Order: sequence, then structure tokens, then C-alpha cells
Amino acid sequence: MFTGRAKQITIFIGETDQYHHQALYMAIIEMLRREGCSGATATRGVAGFGASSLIHTAMILRLSFDQPLVITVVDRPERIDRVLAPLREMAPNALITVQEVEVVQSGAPFKEGLPDLKVSEVMRREVATVHPDSAITQVVELLLDKDFTAVPVIDDEGRVVGMVSDNDLLTRGGMNVTISLKKATDLDYVRELHESLENANRKVSEVMTREVVTTTPDAILGRAARLMVEKHLKRLPVVNSDGRLVGILGRLDVLNTIAAVHLPEWHPEAHANGAQSTVAGVMTREVPTVHETATVEEIFDLLVSSSHKRVVVVDDKRHVVGIVADSDLISKVSRESWPGIMEILISKVPIGRVSAEARKHIQKLRARSAKELMTRNVVTVREKMPVASALALSAEKRVKRLPVVDAEGELVGIVGRTEMMRALLA
Repeated sequence: MFTGRAKQITIFIGETDQYHHQALYMAIIEMLRREGCSGATATRGVAGFGASSLIHTAMILRLSFDQPLVITVVDRPERIDRVLAPLREMAPNALITVQEVEVVQSGAPFKEGLPDLKVSEVMRREVATVHPDSAITQVVELLLDKDFTAVPVIDDEGRVVGMVSDNDLLTRGGMNVTISLKKATDLDYVRELHESLENANRKVSEVMTREVVTTTPDAILGRAARLMVEKHLKRLPVVNSDGRLVGILGRLDVLNTIAAVHLPEWHPEAHANGAQSTVAGVMTREVPTVHETATVEEIFDLLVSSSHKRVVVVDDKRHVVGIVADSDLISKVSRESWPGIMEILISKVPIGRVSAEARKHIQKLRARSAKELMTRNVVTVREKMPVASALALSAEKRVKRLPVVDAEGELVGIVGRTEMMRALLA
């Protein structure tokens, strides 16, 4: 947790209020947990009335089953601000208040690794799934609408029989572009890409991965997280003793658990404890980098040759001023240039080796520089920052890779979630 300035949300609802066939108070608490909140408490009242003027009471003679409930959340101001919109959508009739508070003492956070929790306490219970007989176009449409790139495949009895991912669609499904790039385009272009599938009527069973790594609800979270790191997985289906799907554990769920209790007020002068590994020990020093005046050709050459899928933009002092990802190139240029950009990113070859048609599209972008195409306000970390703190920041800011800077703000490396999780769970 933390001490200092914070915000408190108070939500007033009824015990019988529902959200998507689930008790509203449980749905809210699960959402707050997924968003990385440090904690939330639901308290049942003995009596009360709200805007409807109906009196709710716990007195047995009144036989009321709709007791008043109050959910209280205290957290960092930015995290509270982030959850307000989903809260209002989930509970449109609730009274919701926000006030500034001062945290003078909090629970002791874990210092390294993960807390002693079970997977069932962290997993998501509402899981998007597909059937083996579903068309692969259904998978594409589902993934385009979600923030993940793989879904479990279940049979008629709810047993997990496979996983189908973005990579499966690329290697066996005939899809010619990643889901992340599709999300950067408009819907009309997505429909055109659907039509480009080799056989849009193919079934999920033909392209899915059948050897599925799973975990159980009673498994210790740390062990499940290590399994994800070892197997290079971002989502882990959770099954019961019969093999039936009961939830899903995502890498972001693990990261949010870290962020909930380990986003310290770290400052540059702080030194990590001896037991803690720092970002400097796990970062990659070879960073695909361009100056803010770099041309489109320079950016493409680095993007297709780097596994980072992004290029860091620096100024004359090597201070980070932006990042250019493949999705930035799609979202910040006109639709007419997309085919040329797609061909280069898909083929992974320099501009000089793509088709004449693609080069014609890229010619229109020659006047554009990295400064125009980059995403600004980049989240960076110091090389001395503890890995747990950097991972928590990655979850809080929803950033997968973080440029690393030294005490003078000069770029010295880049670090991703996979390397940090491996170091944290070692």
C-alpha cells in the first residue's frame, strides 16, 4: 500500500442489486480487484433508505431481504479516477461519493515475489470462450473487441479442449496481420482483412492449440505465475477437478496483484534492499533508437529488425521524447498508406525489398518524421528502481515495455514484463 494523499470512494447500493446475473457488490469488488485497487470492503447496514424512500432494515419482523450495502475503497488518486467510469456504468442508480483522505498507516506489503494467495482469489470468473465448431471469423471478431489475444476452446460440457490465439490465426488460420494491428485500423478495413482469410469458414478445431497448460482454483498464485513465465503464456485457463473451465488467470491479473500492494513511493535517491533485484540487472541495453528527426525509412528498418516492436525516440541529449510502435504507424497515417505499411510489417523486410506497390504507398510518407508519428508522454523507469516497483508501474500505466534511463535522464536500456516477472519470481 502507501501513505500520504489518497482518495476514497463510497458506494451505496442494495444487497439484492444485480449486475449481469451476479450480485452487484461482488461484481464491483471483482472489478476493483482486476483494476489493481489495494482493497475494497463491502459492509452490510442494519437499516437505511435511499432516493426511493423505501426503508431497508435487518429487523426480522420486517422480513426485508434487501439490506443496504456500502462499499468503501481507498487508493491512489489516479487509480480511483480510473475506476469511476466503470463504477458508474455498473451501478447507474447507486449513490457514489469521492473524497480526499490522508493515509497515515497501511498494511505491510510483501517485499518480493507474490503474496500467499490462491488463484481463485485473483482469477476472472467471466471468461470469453469459443467452441471447437465455431468459425475462425468468430474468434477474430471476439479478439478485436477485447484486450487479450487468446481464448479458451471448450466443448459442450464446458471442458477445456484447446486455446486459440492471435499466433494460431497467423500460422494456421491464414490471417495475414496481427490482432494488435487490426485494432489500429477502422472497421471497414477490418472487414476487408476478414475477407482475406484463406478460408473464413474454417473451424476453430482446425487451428487451435490442443496441448493446453491449465491451473486449478486452489493453486498458489506464485506457482501459477511461474508456470506462465516458464511456458511463455499470457493467459492460463483455470479448471476444476473435472477439467471444466471455472476462470482465467491473465498476466495483467498477476501484475495488478503486485501493483495493489507494491507501488511504493520510490524516489531516485532510494536504494533497493539487498534481496531485491533492480531494473538494471534485467534490462536490455541494445535499444532500437532514432532521433526525433528520423525518417520513416529509418523507423521501418528498426521495427522489422527488432523483437521489441517499437522504436524509442530521443533528442540530442538522448532523453526519451517518444515511442513509435507498429500500431502508431497505422493510426497516424491515412488509410491509403495502410497496405504498404502492412506489407512491410508482415514480411519483416526493409523497404527496399518490398513490392513496388508497397513502396509507392510509403513514398507518400517520406516527409513524415519520428516526431510526428511518435506517442509522447512516455513512461520510463530508473535503472536503480526495484523490479517489483517497475512491474507495478507497468501494470498501473498499462505499458508492456519501459525505456530505462539513468540519473541524468539519458536512455540506457529497455525492459519488458516477461524479464521482470522472471526475475521477481526466481
